[in-house]
Amino acid sequence: MSFSRGLKAKAAKVWEDGYNHPFVQELGKGTLDKEKFKFYLLQDYLYLLQYAKVFAAAALKSDTEELMTGFTTSQYFILANEMNVHRAYMESFGVSQAEMLSVKSSLYNRSYTANMLSYGLTGGLAEVLSAVFPCAWTYADYGKRLKDQYADQLEGNFYKTWIETYASDSFSESFEWFYDALDNLVSTMSDEQRKNIEEIFISSVEFEYLFWDMAYKQQMSYFV
Repeated sequence: MSFSRGLKAKAAKVWEDGYNHPFVQELGKGTLDKEKFKFYLLQDYLYLLQYAKVFAAAALKSDTEELMTGFTTSQYFILANEMNVHRAYMESFGVSQAEMLSVKSSLYNRSYTANMLSYGLTGGLAEVLSAVFPCAWTYADYGKRLKDQYADQLEGNFYKTWIETYASDSFSESFEWFYDALDNLVSTMSDEQRKNIEEIFISSVEFEYLFWDMAYKQQMSYFV
């Protein structure tokens, strides 16, 4: 197994804890409180704007046309495709553009995006890829598994579009290039440097778990 494809196993416990989190499981069952989902949507809207900036920063660091194309294409997919799912759901909640623009980012959201942006601005491309990888990979994995696990309950599920978006081949294909790119970037690294890449990846999986937990509790900070 390549370095990149082996990363999931390195974060196995928190990865599975994320899938088994009540927020994710209730999405699959269609029982998630809509106010919790609305909270998630607004926070994830802010998250994706910062997430897209990390890809822009990485494109500037890229020294090959292939990498530059990968980062810019991924950024476009986030802004033009993934954000459309959010906008459609927010419209169904009657969320106005003004409300979208006025919502404040939670402590957990700011911490996660600040961590990624720090690698985007000061890290190498391997650090950047390992920081952003878990977002796409966990969503694709969870979407596919939810679609399979709750196949007989999907019709009539308010969250069907969300599940099918992340379970789709087009979503998985949007980040398929990550694997080979990261493998190439770490190919000349020492064991110590590779260990650092693993730790960055695991930290982002942990942030993903905290994001689900934050949304389920509708928690803006540690104190509220």
